[in-house]
Amino acid sequence: MFIFLIQRIPWGYAPQTRGRRGLHFRCFASSCALALLALNTAQGQALTLNDALQRTIDNDPRLGLNASLAEAAEGQIEQADLPPNPVIGGEAENFLGTGPITGVQGLELTLGVSQVIETADKRKHRTTLARRERELVDWQREALLAGLEAEVRAAFITALLAQESVQLRQEQLGLAEESETETARLVEAAHSPQVELTRATLAVRQQRFALDKAERELAMAQTALASLWGETAAQPFTVEGRIVLEPELPEFAALVDRLPNTVQLAQYNALQRSREAALDLEKARATPDFEVFAGGRYYNEDNGNFGFVAGFEVPWPMFDKNQGNIRTARAQVRAVEFEREAARRELLIQLNAAYQDLASAHTEARAVQSDLLPGAEQTLADTTAGYERGQYTQLSVLESCETLFEIREAYLEALQRYAAAQAVIEALTRPATIQP
Repeated sequence: MFIFLIQRIPWGYAPQTRGRRGLHFRCFASSCALALLALNTAQGQALTLNDALQRTIDNDPRLGLNASLAEAAEGQIEQADLPPNPVIGGEAENFLGTGPITGVQGLELTLGVSQVIETADKRKHRTTLARRERELVDWQREALLAGLEAEVRAAFITALLAQESVQLRQEQLGLAEESETETARLVEAAHSPQVELTRATLAVRQQRFALDKAERELAMAQTALASLWGETAAQPFTVEGRIVLEPELPEFAALVDRLPNTVQLAQYNALQRSREAALDLEKARATPDFEVFAGGRYYNEDNGNFGFVAGFEVPWPMFDKNQGNIRTARAQVRAVEFEREAARRELLIQLNAAYQDLASAHTEARAVQSDLLPGAEQTLADTTAGYERGQYTQLSVLESCETLFEIREAYLEALQRYAAAQAVIEALTRPATIQP
């Protein structure tokens, strides 16, 4: 089971020194994509993944629709378990004719009741089929919940990492503004050429543009997340969590072994039971029901006579033995295996693609974390120390800071791809909560 959380990893170096000419740098060492955030510009409550998922479940109309369908299926079970109604009828014969049956002289009046007697346990098979179809409604709900969880997880990750991107841009802007201030002081003191101030001012504008873009992307991500629980104008909020970069990836074969127990595949067991119940019912319908009737008959002769009548009727299955419906039901039962295998192969393709993305992003993130970041931090420390001793220029220190920020951005991008692939794998391998 993957862990969807974000951990804070120390960056190891956060110089904040004023050099021999008064230059003040702030290359922050806060986490790049791994922390519980409270952005300076963000207001409102902080939502966890569980909060977002619960809001989505509480407000999704499809779950209400599923509940209505479940109630309708319960009604079908109740109806299927009822026997056929008896039929009460009457019949008048030999009246309004000629000769002996002029008027009502020869009238015969029959009143009786008939009842269809079901054979081959049709009522039982009918009820079993209704129960199996009721189970399919539960699996539809399970699949719907799995889909909602996947949607919320993906949107939550996007919003979470968008917050980290905004924080990183804020740090870069702060560095650019301090550099501009210090450069202006040096230009005024004739220690630096005017072109350096122009360059520093342009850097501030670039970082403001980048921050504005990151904030717009964050707003879009928050709106997309809030839309999952039906809010068109989301109230200000932040998201919190941790994404744990696992030391080792799970074996691909172990993930494949989870597939049979997922909603996508386990529901085919219920579908097969439903179709087998339909086949049993069609086989039972091949045996004809019979109808019995009984009643009394009145004869308008000799001042009226009365007698009892009884009988039965049985269809003769000479041509229609329900063979077409049985053939169809058998084919539909066989089709389940092909549907299951087609779904399994599609899941396998998706799982393999997501796993490749996960492995690639994991390798890249670990390499940045273990190799590039320490090197960039050490370079910045050495450059800053050299600047203090007069060995390096302001531009050298700025370039070292920019390099560190670029590596942090690369780590954030790798982590985003890792988390996205992780979410896909989690959705594909999510075990069903219903026993198949």
